[in-house]
Amino acid sequence: MKEEKKFTKIFIDDKLPFLELRHSNSGNHYKEHIHESFSIGINIKGKSIYTNKEKKYDFEKGLIAIVNPNEIHSCNALSKQNHEYYMLYLDKKWCYEIQKTISEQITSFQNYPKSLLNSTSFYKEFKNLCELLFSKITVQEKENELIEVFTKLFENDISYNKEKIEDKNFDLICDYLKKNFKENISLEELGKKFSLNPFYIIRLFKANMNMTPHKYLLNIKINYSKELLKKGVTIVDTALECGFVDQSHFHRNFFNIVATTPHEYRKNFI
Repeated sequence: MKEEKKFTKIFIDDKLPFLELRHSNSGNHYKEHIHESFSIGINIKGKSIYTNKEKKYDFEKGLIAIVNPNEIHSCNALSKQNHEYYMLYLDKKWCYEIQKTISEQITSFQNYPKSLLNSTSFYKEFKNLCELLFSKITVQEKENELIEVFTKLFENDISYNKEKIEDKNFDLICDYLKKNFKENISLEELGKKFSLNPFYIIRLFKANMNMTPHKYLLNIKINYSKELLKKGVTIVDTALECGFVDQSHFHRNFFNIVATTPHEYRKNFI
């Protein structure tokens, strides 16, 4: 049987300085070690032994390894077999900013309470995120996907009391996004426009609408695109009219929200 080719690819971007993503297919073994970052990884192929502090886990496809800053750990393929995996390293400060968007009661970085997560849905989301980070979508879109995924991770397992935030800026921001939905408005731009911390804006939306401002903006775009498709506007023109950077970007987001393709949706009305 032909041995699979070994490789290691690393994604970094000066505009996303808080992360490093490794995609590797290797049988190399690591000794137990620590690092300052919060890290999370999955196996794509093969099996390995994941050690975190004094516990050992059989680690295979479908499971998620989570390592808090300065936790001694290792993850090595069985014997000398290759195992293909993704490993994402995130700056602790960035993770704390995400945690703060969940609740103002969180005043310092909270360690994730589990070393191993068994969740089919989150495994798929994280794998998709890794693939997107290596793809050619915009940096803004990559950051938005990161925020979505890690907000979901932290709010599911970190203890906090949900609170609604009363702030008149919330309605003002919603109105602004409705009027300017054709633009790809970034969090930084929203922050400057309303003189607010971008991460506070995320918390404002999560507390009042249970979604990020980016997801809210996407929903506005997709709802408008549905109206255009009903009228027989072409998919290409609809994507442009709604401010999507390209047709594939439109297709992916439409399917995620409507659960059908723009083409299938449009067929019902022409």
